[in-house]
Amino acid sequence: MKLKYLLLSFVAFAALLTGCKEEIDIPSLDEVKVDMSYIAFAKAGGSKTITLTATESWNITNIPAWLTVSPASGGAAPEGIKVTFTTAATDSDKSSEVYVNCAGKVQVLTVKQIAGPQVIVISSCKDVIEKGVDGKIYWVEGQVTSIANTLYGNWYLNDGTGTVYIYGTLDAKGNTQNFLSLGLAVGDRVMVHGPRLTYGSTIELVDVTVDKITPSLIKSSKDAVQVPKEGGAFEVPVLYKGNGLEIQYDADWLSVKSMIKGADDTTRVTFVAQPNPAGDRTAAISMTSATSSNSSTIQVKVTQKGAIIDATVAQFIAAAEDATQYRISGIITRDTGSDYGNIYIKDATGEVYIYGVLDAAGKTKQWKSMGIKEGDIVTLITPRGSYNGTPQGINAKVETHIPVVDATVATFLAAAEDATYYRLVATAGDLSGAGKYGNFNISDATGQVYVYGLLSGWRGASGQFQTLVTETGLKAGDLVTIVGKRTSYKGTPQVGSAFYVKHQPADA
Repeated sequence: MKLKYLLLSFVAFAALLTGCKEEIDIPSLDEVKVDMSYIAFAKAGGSKTITLTATESWNITNIPAWLTVSPASGGAAPEGIKVTFTTAATDSDKSSEVYVNCAGKVQVLTVKQIAGPQVIVISSCKDVIEKGVDGKIYWVEGQVTSIANTLYGNWYLNDGTGTVYIYGTLDAKGNTQNFLSLGLAVGDRVMVHGPRLTYGSTIELVDVTVDKITPSLIKSSKDAVQVPKEGGAFEVPVLYKGNGLEIQYDADWLSVKSMIKGADDTTRVTFVAQPNPAGDRTAAISMTSATSSNSSTIQVKVTQKGAIIDATVAQFIAAAEDATQYRISGIITRDTGSDYGNIYIKDATGEVYIYGVLDAAGKTKQWKSMGIKEGDIVTLITPRGSYNGTPQGINAKVETHIPVVDATVATFLAAAEDATYYRLVATAGDLSGAGKYGNFNISDATGQVYVYGLLSGWRGASGQFQTLVTETGLKAGDLVTIVGKRTSYKGTPQVGSAFYVKHQPADA
């Protein structure tokens, strides 16, 4: 593990930790939370009090001899309890991690007493991500690669080993929601410190304090460009102070057309994007300016729209993982119950997991209000992603939705002939005369109905019933689930436009 070190006086160190800033809530574990996870004492010692919230009984362990904690244990404290840390005067530096234990989880608190200058360890982004502990404060130093929110100060810091998301940035007085006062810009080199938090799959440093800013040698008013699918030229204005400008990009469909420096010292770099015959695609343009002692890089993200590619589930699974948009359709075989709309859809070629469905306005976590349920048929627009090597759709948009009505045979027979799809769960009759199309009777406790042709799945090919029987083992007497429309032949009701979903063997 590579570390950098910075020597600060205790006065500066204490100012970073306990300066005139509002008290903030430090996110931690669900079971136990504290409002301060880093406690610093001066040489003279004294007492510091934190507020601890716990869902169950708790206790504090690994308390060093030089530190007194009161109380060191207690019952559930959903409204919070005050815990006081006390230490005597010292002539030597002291440091310890104490552990707050609750419901099998551990919240780490760092306690230090500083008698002289304090050595701060700067961790790499990689170590914070891979080896870090939630609730513990880390110092990191790197470059601002993009800024997501300019009120709270949400941005990305990269130090060459990885990227950490900064969720919230305090201003010079320790206040929140004043990020613009710092003057921080993409390309600047920054040192910050704050507590680590895991939110979903994202590792964050929360409500960080900015310790040092080294302004970038290069700046641009653009950090993202969107190009139409027809392609064309676009311009990126750049102001740099180093000895020249180096440009790199990771796409063969981009090229540099010209670089013209104006009277205001702004260099206008013109790029050309080729027409896009396939799906959506992205590229990253890196621009670097350097001196003999410093180097700064900014990135511009280029997004180009493309055609939406129609695909079966099997083709989608086999596709490359990139920004290409695919149109896939299928029946929802499983709804995991998530607000995000994490579902499985299936067509005649296979089944795939969809990690998140957006509403018509592009908002997430709206799934339960969208009126779509398990068993319905949806057509989705989504890029091909993956998780741990398993293909999946990501943040899909619903293009069409076909509700499917659960029905008994009796209610199906009584229904009107229209475009409505019905889901029937019934016993398969004799299949010996079903032929290649799949013509046979199904029945339940309420009646019997004739199925006029059964596809192997949603949008499956006609005339493949015997292949379906061979591949699935479907036989007479099995409990089969199908979806189809109420149709008729010479006045006799039947199931038309039907497709196979699943079955349960009679001997299971």
